[in-house]
Amino acid sequence: MAYILGWSPLLTVQDVQVFGAPDSQSASEIKNQSNIVEGEKLARLEPRVTQQLLEKNSWIKSVKVSRNWLNRKVDIRITARSPIAKLGDRYVDLERRVFTAQESSKLTLPTLKAPTLSAQEFAIGLLVSLPPEIRRELRVLEAENRNSATLTLHNSRTGSPRTFTVIWGDESALDFKVKVYKALLELPENKKVSLLDLSAPHAPIVK
Repeated sequence: MAYILGWSPLLTVQDVQVFGAPDSQSASEIKNQSNIVEGEKLARLEPRVTQQLLEKNSWIKSVKVSRNWLNRKVDIRITARSPIAKLGDRYVDLERRVFTAQESSKLTLPTLKAPTLSAQEFAIGLLVSLPPEIRRELRVLEAENRNSATLTLHNSRTGSPRTFTVIWGDESALDFKVKVYKALLELPENKKVSLLDLSAPHAPIVK
């Protein structure tokens, strides 16, 4: 039995299949990176080692490698990260991970702008903390530092689709700021709003 599993040509890799890659080129790259070659002994493969190797790709969220002893195929199943915003030429997901995508996202994504790493961390944290309905309206989130963020939003809650600016300030009182934001947009007199200042949510400014 040990001979059949470890040395016999009867149980060697006949094919490596990649599932979940964005395109055929990515699938080919993943296959090459796995270091699994046809003719290799199935018993000598270490799926966990291969998974850890492939997870070094920033765009990959998870990998599962499995061996089929009957058809002698190795399956590599990829789960790619789902972007929720752009950060320069990279992307951000809900786990706050910054990654390089294998292909440009076809989704309409907001853009994050931050001059320093500290401001970038703040911007990502605020983005993830925002309710989904505000993230869908978001076009730009710009953070000058850890205490100052400005949002550019586009929605039709004001009566007609329009783009306006929200001075958000820091990440404190987030739930209250969201509540004030929604309440202000529901007021008839704010249908033509161009700016909301929520940095002091108990005394918001509307222009």
